Amino acid sequence: MAEKGRELAGRVLLGIVFVVLGLMVIFVEPVMDNFWVLFLWIPGLLMQFGGFKKGHEGLLVPGGILLTVALTLTLDVFFKGFINAGGWSLFILAPAVGLFQLYLFSEKRESGLLIPVGILTLISVVFAISSFTELGGSFVIGLILVVAGAVMMASQITRKKKGEKEDK
Repeated sequence: MAEKGRELAGRVLLGIVFVVLGLMVIFVEPVMDNFWVLFLWIPGLLMQFGGFKKGHEGLLVPGGILLTVALTLTLDVFFKGFINAGGWSLFILAPAVGLFQLYLFSEKRESGLLIPVGILTLISVVFAISSFTELGGSFVIGLILVVAGAVMMASQITRKKKGEKEDK
């Protein structure tokens, strides 16, 4: 009996949401101009709900992708030119978000998922920094390469010194 009451309340609430959305579409003209973004938010949220509440972890990947894309497009709606200014780099981050959610919330954590997550995140961050700052892309990419090379050399020197100490 209690479940029927919840189901009824859920349908009434959903009905109210539809009525409010319908009234907004009719009477607030700019809402319809950006109404399409809801068609990304809603399935993304439903997939997240299915992934978290119902235990279907596989839904977290497309849900995370859709929500990241929806967020990017929504930011472009609120801040005109956001995507052209460098927000496009969030599209590269979208699969990383979904894969990272899968890694975090699955029962069997596959560490191999962290490799594409790291690569996609790094690429996204590099492009975002080079787009949003006045440093320029070539400076940022060059700086990352210099730091990566220095870290590789330092780790190799450290390993060699440890090996020499163990031999003595």
